[in-house]
Amino acid sequence: MKRITLYILLSLPLFTFGQNSTPEFGPHYLNVNSYISIEADDLNTNFLNTMLYGGFITDEMKNNWVNSGDKTNRINAELTNGFGYRYTTKKYSNYYFQFSDVNQINSSFTDDLLKLTFHGNYNYQGDTLDFSNTVIRADRYQQYKVGYGYTKWIQNDYLKVSTALSYLIGNHHAQLNINKGSLYTSEMGTYLNLNYDINAMMTDSSNLSPFLGNGKGMAVDLALSYTKDYNTFEIRIRDIGYINWNENSIIANTDSSFNFTGIEVNNFNSLPEFNDSILDISYNQNTSSFRSFIPARITLSYSKTLYHKYFNSISIFSHSRWQPYQVKGGLNWDLFHRGFKESGYTTSLDVSSNIDLKYINSTIGFNMGGFTDETKILLTLSDKKGILTIGTYHLNELFKKDKTSLSAFIQLQTRF
Repeated sequence: MKRITLYILLSLPLFTFGQNSTPEFGPHYLNVNSYISIEADDLNTNFLNTMLYGGFITDEMKNNWVNSGDKTNRINAELTNGFGYRYTTKKYSNYYFQFSDVNQINSSFTDDLLKLTFHGNYNYQGDTLDFSNTVIRADRYQQYKVGYGYTKWIQNDYLKVSTALSYLIGNHHAQLNINKGSLYTSEMGTYLNLNYDINAMMTDSSNLSPFLGNGKGMAVDLALSYTKDYNTFEIRIRDIGYINWNENSIIANTDSSFNFTGIEVNNFNSLPEFNDSILDISYNQNTSSFRSFIPARITLSYSKTLYHKYFNSISIFSHSRWQPYQVKGGLNWDLFHRGFKESGYTTSLDVSSNIDLKYINSTIGFNMGGFTDETKILLTLSDKKGILTIGTYHLNELFKKDKTSLSAFIQLQTRF
């Protein structure tokens, strides 16, 4: 984990997090942006370092992961790089373009799957290991976004409406869903009962070029905010969209159960023909196009400007994500409902305040919810002109010996 922290700190000049703001020096605004985040419920530092840099994973490390936290384990990693341009008119309307290269991994699995993976089934005779509702999902794509924002003044108050359309070029998608999965091992291991329902989707793996175009799609944004008497209310919906992957993609599924009772041998000179149901495990595979969704972000917020010596404002944000596994029967209420659940993200709450110090501006706050159950502390520091901003969404993790999450960003911008 020390190497990861060092990598992030050394890479800070490459990581930027773009924010909307009114240009001070002219109508043109340029930024280069990146965002990196690794979040896990229970994956500890020693285990992660061993997987990344090599080494021996001890039984103690395995047991610590299995025995810590909830029965369901979640791991989410994101890396986004890009740049943007915005032009603001004299009436504070704006036109903007943004390019992003997006990499995401999202997974959720039970402790029973870890037990089976780490220790096999020998130690669980007489028990049923349940690894249902397991999902592993990985995406890489490029996003070209063009948008427009309109500002309507109502005396001293104003209304802002903005919308954007994105063109998506999909590179690769891999997804594994174990909708139903359980393994029962009898006492003394005399027989096994296995039930499973597994679906998998993957784009063409013959060429793993990082910028290969295996699919195309689109996404839309919509935002509405109203400011009155230094109070701002806003709803923002970003990246509701999908990618259609080409016909060379692979779709596989299997749904069955079997009972394995072994082979009884009475005479080693005349071995019986092996024909047990374990050989009946099969799956259907075909090449076909399919559709996957990118994570949509829905934010409700309230902020108030304060006339305080140090505290400039206070803000409250509610964040949700929507990303269903796949389309079943078209767009309907079931798809809408599933999208929130299958995103793996629980609605989070942010509370933060902007603080004006002598030489720098800062934002400090806390977050509850998201991909983990922990309360997280966020901190940003910026110069008075807003040219450079650095920060993290997991400040509290920097002081923990055994870290489960990390994030860092820096903002570099120019206005002319």
